[in-house]
Amino acid sequence: MRHLHLLLRRCLWLGMLLATGTLHADPLQLCYDYGCAKQLEVEVSEEARDWLARLFDHAPDASSEREQIQRAVQALYWLSAQDSPLWHDKGGDRFDNDADGRMDCIDHSHNDSAFLQFLATQGWLHFHRVDPIVRRTRWLVTQHFASHITEQDTGQEWVVDSWFNSFGEPPVVVPLALWKEGFSP
Repeated sequence: MRHLHLLLRRCLWLGMLLATGTLHADPLQLCYDYGCAKQLEVEVSEEARDWLARLFDHAPDASSEREQIQRAVQALYWLSAQDSPLWHDKGGDRFDNDADGRMDCIDHSHNDSAFLQFLATQGWLHFHRVDPIVRRTRWLVTQHFASHITEQDTGQEWVVDSWFNSFGEPPVVVPLALWKEGFSP
């Protein structure tokens, strides 16, 4: 039954693609410098788009797709840093100092969500939908933001959070409930 559901979903997506022509991706709108103080646009090349399409070709289940999401977000950050200072970012906020390209969790959640929306718009996410950014608040003053996906078949909610790691490392993907409890790798 699950395979039939996936096949129907892919056929629907293919029909929409054929009806509208080739999917064109607008430049990704990203930000950095804490609180999205600076913006940049990133074009995803045809070569990168082809690589990403192949990455998502053979996801047999939601768990595999989450692993592919990690790799795709990591790759999109590398692509974005080719013409921007994003590569200066360190995990968390403690070691960024005032480096150009630093990102706080607001920047990361915005960028991760932009990457996820791009993947979804291309029709590559078959087991997850992209949801609005989530926030956790601890001790009344400490807030943290992350991008948010939901597994379509089970309703299980997840966060994709690249803030914890330094530039170039894959994002953390954990259940939303665990993240809300204060998860930190």
